[in-house]
Amino acid sequence: MLIDPTTLATLPEREFRAGMAEVIKYGVIGDAPLFAELEQAAAADGSGGLACQAAVGPALLQRLLERSAAAKARVVAADEREGGLRAILNYGHTLGHVVEALCGYGTYLHGEAVGIGMLAAGEIACAMGLWSPEEQRRQRALVQAAGLPLTMPALDPEAVLTCLQGDKKVTDGKVRFVLPTGIGSVVIRDDVDAATIRQVLTTLS
Repeated sequence: MLIDPTTLATLPEREFRAGMAEVIKYGVIGDAPLFAELEQAAAADGSGGLACQAAVGPALLQRLLERSAAAKARVVAADEREGGLRAILNYGHTLGHVVEALCGYGTYLHGEAVGIGMLAAGEIACAMGLWSPEEQRRQRALVQAAGLPLTMPALDPEAVLTCLQGDKKVTDGKVRFVLPTGIGSVVIRDDVDAATIRQVLTTLS
């Protein structure tokens, strides 16, 4: 596999920021040191050092690309036949896809919607006692440092619940969520109730 970081220079900054959502995702689902490095980079630039290529710089950008590719490769190699583990790559995507669908494709870039979805997953995890408000604060700080949206658009809760039922990961009517249990670890749960989802929509609005 060949990755040429210089090709990213052709991307609009908004597209670059959207891509950073996936990098943050890899930190949350299985690479705590990567998450910590992102935090250090953000702290090194008071204006949020993850929101543009110039702030990130070529050396860090190359490391982020290498670590992200390696993180995905580890997950795929461990679950070549898609037996279940690979589903953790969908972190942030369950409600992220809802945002894309209900707002109209193109209103939010995919990475922007995933960023919102990660924050929503974090709020669900907090509500279920799976991870702490401090960990959610750290995730939110990185999403903010990357210049990504921090709030859920105004969506009808019932439309959200209906849209979730159309997710490809629904089994026997139960929506599977990838939820964080700590920086670098997640679980897959199918017991998130409608009341919790409604609560999260309000919290992030």
